[in-house]
Amino acid sequence: MEKIEFADIVQVYLRTLPQAADVLQEIPEPQRSSFEAWPDGEVSDLFDFLPMAFMRPFLMPLLREEPADRATLTACVEFVEGLARNPDSYIQNALHFEVYEQFLEGREVLLRALRYLGPVAGDALRTMLEKNYPATLASLTEGQEDCR
Repeated sequence: MEKIEFADIVQVYLRTLPQAADVLQEIPEPQRSSFEAWPDGEVSDLFDFLPMAFMRPFLMPLLREEPADRATLTACVEFVEGLARNPDSYIQNALHFEVYEQFLEGREVLLRALRYLGPVAGDALRTMLEKNYPATLASLTEGQEDCR
């Protein structure tokens, strides 16, 4: 996947995951006023968009289920990879906190994320683990090949 520009996030999201249009419409009413522009292709706060529109409804459930819906999982990791290829610090910080940190939910989720993420996003996740969670990374690699 090519780098996703900030202005194109919603369009790429909807193109990558067409079923996401329904998710955007299902955001609870008390929160809806903040996010009304999402279906129109505008994101002002990626720290809200990623958890509400992407991680909770799509990627995290896919990483928890066995077997995962491969087509949707592939689309999700391509979306993450496209964001990871954008060097903008705001996007990188949002990915760190709203995507990579969420994988720390459990060992199996983290292992699946490491297995499926593309090269740029996978390296970012491994770097985060090395810097901030070395014991977690060590526990993942004990008795296994390196996660790289």
